[in-house]
Amino acid sequence: MRCDLCAKKPCREGNACSSCDAAALYADAEDRRMMRAASEVEAEYYGEVNRIEEIILFSQKMGYKKLGLSFCSGLAEEASKIAHILENYFEIESVNCKVCGVPKSEMGAMESDKVGKISCNPIEQAEMLNKAGTELNLLLGLCVGHDAIFIKHSQAPVVPLAAKDRVLAHNPLGAVYCSAIYKRMLKEAEEARAEKEGAQEK
Repeated sequence: MRCDLCAKKPCREGNACSSCDAAALYADAEDRRMMRAASEVEAEYYGEVNRIEEIILFSQKMGYKKLGLSFCSGLAEEASKIAHILENYFEIESVNCKVCGVPKSEMGAMESDKVGKISCNPIEQAEMLNKAGTELNLLLGLCVGHDAIFIKHSQAPVVPLAAKDRVLAHNPLGAVYCSAIYKRMLKEAEEARAEKEGAQEK
């Protein structure tokens, strides 16, 4: 399926080109409760609140009392400010990515003068929040790949609060909105594809 290539998107009006048994997909009571809470926030506050406010509203509708904040140490200041807001509504548990201070040499991770010798530790971040009994975990700027590992090991549902992008002020979509960046990336991608296809033909 390539929905990105569909210009009309008839499914938005209920005219789907594929079918599914939605009732079966959302048979789990907790999934249905989350869907209902999310749809209520969207319907009641669309275009009126930012993402942090949406998280607060969603969590309140779900009845959550304890939230986890898994953050990149490079965004410690931002994490602190966000926690100061959230702690007025919920109990907060926060874990930074360098927790336990494990050297990269012990993790088999590549070292670099740019990022230091202490490894990120997303599994331990997840484990600590699991032990704390958080009901919803927020991701703040974990590295690509580390975020996937955290999500894999988190027992609580995970909501990305912000995605790290060191070049575009943590706004990955800036690469799409800026025509110069988008055109450069598309050109490089097409060249890489052509090179790969050429190598396969040999």
